[in-house]
Amino acid sequence: MKIKPKIKGGTKMSEHQTILLVDDDKNFLEATSNVLESVGFRTIKASSPGECFDIVQKELPDLVILDVMMAQLDTGFEICRKLKHESRTKNIPILMLSAVDKKYPFDFKDSAGEADWLPSNDFLDKPVEAAELIERVKRLLEDKKEN
Repeated sequence: MKIKPKIKGGTKMSEHQTILLVDDDKNFLEATSNVLESVGFRTIKASSPGECFDIVQKELPDLVILDVMMAQLDTGFEICRKLKHESRTKNIPILMLSAVDKKYPFDFKDSAGEADWLPSNDFLDKPVEAAELIERVKRLLEDKKEN
């Protein structure tokens, strides 16, 4: 992820909103956390499915950013499906990120939102520009407020 030192467009909207970051790449977690915190979001980091579910049991985030591939190829998909099928977490927006479509010839963006296969709310390819990540996060949180 390319991090720019200052990002224009930070708003009060982000204050006190919590984003759960789930990725087994600790460098990516740290970089993404820094970007989101620079515009006022609070972040919680999980590097495994178990850690993700432990966090969600204690505190419901406003949004989840989830990597597709972690320990196994489908780890992110399984986390996404489980979160979207549990009544307590089904309304939390999920933004999935991955470089998987660079390794495999499949465009996941077209499948985001399919309830049975990939029930995420949005999908971005890694590497993602900081400004684009912030824009998508804000849009998903606004959509959540409207629903």
